[in-house]
Amino acid sequence: MDRSGEPPSLGALKVAVVYNTDFQTLEESQNEDEPPSLEANAEVAVTAQRIASILNACGCETVAVQVQQSPAELSPILAELKADAVFNLVESLSNDATREPEVPALLERLRIPYTGNGPNVLHLAQDKAKVKSLLEAHCIPVAPGWSISRMKDFPKAAELKGQYPLFVKPARADASIGIDQNSVVYNRKQLLNRVERLLDHIDGPVIVEAYLPGREFNVALFPNPFTGAAVATEIDFSCYPDGYAPIVTYNCKWTPESPEYLARSRPAADTTSPALLVDVQRTARAAFLALGGNGYARVDIRLDSHGRPRVIDVNPNPDLDPEAGFAIAARSVGIDYSELVLLLTREASLKEGHVPAPYTTARPRSVSAFSTPY
Repeated sequence: MDRSGEPPSLGALKVAVVYNTDFQTLEESQNEDEPPSLEANAEVAVTAQRIASILNACGCETVAVQVQQSPAELSPILAELKADAVFNLVESLSNDATREPEVPALLERLRIPYTGNGPNVLHLAQDKAKVKSLLEAHCIPVAPGWSISRMKDFPKAAELKGQYPLFVKPARADASIGIDQNSVVYNRKQLLNRVERLLDHIDGPVIVEAYLPGREFNVALFPNPFTGAAVATEIDFSCYPDGYAPIVTYNCKWTPESPEYLARSRPAADTTSPALLVDVQRTARAAFLALGGNGYARVDIRLDSHGRPRVIDVNPNPDLDPEAGFAIAARSVGIDYSELVLLLTREASLKEGHVPAPYTTARPRSVSAFSTPY
């Protein structure tokens, strides 16, 4: 919306596509014990240029704007551009992912509409341990487990008896950073080694949870979680070599030379019963709304040994690469990448304070399964 409160046509919009470039100061570690991350961090710049090109082609006056250290860098640029809206792709500042909420917080103060989620949900989603606790409090099924900040917090052997295999992941990392084939552990020695490695090399606690052996789904919620679509895709791990656990690793997403990179997302509706599909969609939407989500999102769900959906991750402002699962989900319901970008741009708004109260306490049984207005 412009400052008068009247929504301009999309073709008249002045849009700033804002993205972070702090990754340019990073170097890929040569330490084999340190999880890789550079490819995941750098991908945002390519996506930003692609989105800017799409918006320009659609008649918007669009400029790609870099930010590296502080959101304060943006204020004079946006003022000079007289931006009607911001397409927000910022994932970190000064190589610190915990600062992702600072840009939408600035845009709220400047009263400039923006795409994606508000600062509160972005902040909350960065702590997977808190997310798990919140979802459990809302009776939304998750994988049972623990959060470990120090080795002395480690559960006693008796508490773990009969619970292997377990899955170990960082509590405050995205893009599958810190996840590889050794993330699935089958005994106490492997568990101790994995937890210690992650604590040594990635900030924040480590989550140890039950390994869920069933199918894995990603549910794309767009352009908003209230009236938008909930589209499920399934991860196809059939190409993995024998002996590989069917999990989404860093290599699966970012390393083309890895055999895991051959895993693909496919439309879940083609291979899933209607009842299970509705259950997966309903659970995903309820999980995101329970966090106070107010933009687009991807919710990751895995089936337990009884075939029941459990939430394994909630991703506000997920990866918008055209070959990522979010865009694949949109294509599966007839929305190509350019149309997806336009839908998200039209949804640009001020987010804080506009979430209806009932949504903040939604549970799977009280949230409609899906809406498909497109």
